[in-house]
Amino acid sequence: MTRPPSRAADTARKLFFAAAGWTVLSALLMIVGASGPPPVWLLWPSTAAVSLTAALTCAVAARSGRGPVRDFWRGVTVTTALVTGGVVAQAVDAAVTGDSSSMGPVTAALYVLAVTVGMITVVRLPRRRRTWRAAVAVHLDVAVVGVAAALVITHVFHSAPGPSGPGVSDRFVAILVGAAVAAVVAVIRVGVTGSGPVHAPSIWALAPIGLVTTAALLLEPRFAGMPHLASTVVTMPVIGLLIAFSAYLQTHANVFPAPPRTPPLPAERRGAWRRISLVPYAAVAGTTTMLVVVTSRTGYLPPTLAGGSVLLTVLIVVRQLTALSENRVLLDRLADQAYHDDLTGLPNRRLFTVTLARRLDRTTVAVCDLDGFASLNDQLGDETGDALLRAAAARVAAVAGPDAMVARLLGDEFGVVLPGDGDRIAERLLEAFRSPLCVDDRDLLVTVTVGAASGDGDECPDLLRRAELALQAAKYTGANRFREHTRELDATAQHHAELAAALRRGLECDEFHLVYQPIVELPSGSIAGVEALLRWKPTNLPPMSPAEFIPVAEHSGLIIDLGAWVIDTACADAAVWQRRYGTAGPRVNINVSARQLLDPELPAQVSAALQRHGLSPDRITVEITETAVFAGGAAMSTVRELRELGVGLALDDFGTGHSSLTLLRTCPVTSLKVDKSFIDDLGGGAEREAIASSLSTIAATLGLRAVAEGVETRDQAERLHTLGYRYAQGYYFARPAPANEIDIALGEPAAAL
Repeated sequence: MTRPPSRAADTARKLFFAAAGWTVLSALLMIVGASGPPPVWLLWPSTAAVSLTAALTCAVAARSGRGPVRDFWRGVTVTTALVTGGVVAQAVDAAVTGDSSSMGPVTAALYVLAVTVGMITVVRLPRRRRTWRAAVAVHLDVAVVGVAAALVITHVFHSAPGPSGPGVSDRFVAILVGAAVAAVVAVIRVGVTGSGPVHAPSIWALAPIGLVTTAALLLEPRFAGMPHLASTVVTMPVIGLLIAFSAYLQTHANVFPAPPRTPPLPAERRGAWRRISLVPYAAVAGTTTMLVVVTSRTGYLPPTLAGGSVLLTVLIVVRQLTALSENRVLLDRLADQAYHDDLTGLPNRRLFTVTLARRLDRTTVAVCDLDGFASLNDQLGDETGDALLRAAAARVAAVAGPDAMVARLLGDEFGVVLPGDGDRIAERLLEAFRSPLCVDDRDLLVTVTVGAASGDGDECPDLLRRAELALQAAKYTGANRFREHTRELDATAQHHAELAAALRRGLECDEFHLVYQPIVELPSGSIAGVEALLRWKPTNLPPMSPAEFIPVAEHSGLIIDLGAWVIDTACADAAVWQRRYGTAGPRVNINVSARQLLDPELPAQVSAALQRHGLSPDRITVEITETAVFAGGAAMSTVRELRELGVGLALDDFGTGHSSLTLLRTCPVTSLKVDKSFIDDLGGGAEREAIASSLSTIAATLGLRAVAEGVETRDQAERLHTLGYRYAQGYYFARPAPANEIDIALGEPAAAL
């Protein structure tokens, strides 16, 4: 459905067409007048009508605009109204004297006032702020165009035959020159400095007025013997039509503004010609052509043109010197940007590595990143995340001291270069971040993980790699840790790289399989569910422990593909048990890593696997860790989407996190898997059993299923039942087994406590 035009735009359009009609009428009257001696007043009514219509159109543009746009078109309205008054006054002069070229003092005063108001209006257009170098460059461009225009105008006026007739005076010539200069000022203002808030096409529509006024002076001698013709009645309809068209364009832009342009991405490059005004170059080219033509015709340059060309040359030389100075400043700024981070102002990775490569003495490099920054950034927003990075950068710089170089290497990763052995920089960074960071008038506690490496001069280029290797090793053991680089880490890194490659090959060659550990119901011992556990048996090698390959899969990103395989395989086995045992069959628990929870495709993967195998969502429980969802953000959103699918959610190792109870209010879990460490305390007295007992009570109160993990003895199983637990898991009941063995166990009688 199209939007109806507003009243202002519709009025401006009608006025523009009216001005066009009056202009056509003037042209027809000129043609009719050529056939015989017409009255002197023949063309003046239509000429005044065009001018008055143009003034009304400008008033509509001013009324529909705001701020500087309104002020500009008010000035144009006054200018056009003064011109209309001058036309009426000159018509009276022509009727009295019988000559259309006659111009009395009142007429001349109105025209001069109109030209003056018009020039002031154009010059007062607001312009964007510039640096002093850019302002000098713009003023030089304006001077170049102004001198070039002055040379052309003066040469045309001096070389053209002057107007003649009893009613023609010097004031007529001066007014025409002033009108031409006003139009040239408009061209300079828009072409060099820009139109500001005013619609640029509407300003450009006014530019041809300079050509029209110049043509009027050249045509004036041809009107001798035709008293009904004068430059005013010949050119004013065209000028009025241009003004009306310009005002119509502005009104349409006011009412129907163009949608804001999407800023280009940093990778996009805009052509250089879009950033350079072509008007000064066009002015110089036109002036040069005129000088060549004049010289070839006369054999010499008149003194006025010669002096003007010298001045123009000087301005061009100064402008080029200014451009070279600007380029030098720009190159320095680009070089600074190439080696510094825009967000924090710190050196970037490029400058960090260059500085490190030039070190000759013993040097220490420390690399740290913010623990859980991605989740915090998702939760708090990009602006707060940027402020957090700036605060962290200031904290790292303060800890490192004036003798250190601190850089932002990647994202939330910072690097420090220190002379000597580093003065325990890793420990000091950990200690410093135990205090909250002040971000946007609030305190945020963010810890760091640090890796450090030291070496002599010939080892300096490799220290960054070693420090980052130590950082990764520290992350394997958890957050808020630090690790010094050792030679063993190089071997470990090589081993992890080889292991990651073997994991990829193993996934492609079907070397992985699942085993299931039963979750039994107390006290009957019947199998209520199973937990799917991943196992890997590389070809021609002994089985690989999950404790060894799972962390490598996490850090290499292979856990995404491995996790997708586990989900699909577990759903396939669960579908078999569903068809065989119905609702009496076991629910299948599937472990999902923190890395998988950050993958937005995880809910879709689970949904697709359920549909592919015809499995009911309530036969699946997804196990997550507390640390994976503690910070909320994308991980918590994924968890909620999984719950909306209808699958169960279990918090694994519950009770070991530092906000377990708080998490129960925000995370839509259906089961709690109580950590083995609390089960080991059973039988050691009321104090040691307090947590296990309390967790059972909390789960029952919240309507959650509590599952005790790591049950290894009959005494533990009996005590758990006494404390209210109805589900348990551990080696006492069964070890993990393949799906076919679970089938056999499901068909056998349960072993009660």
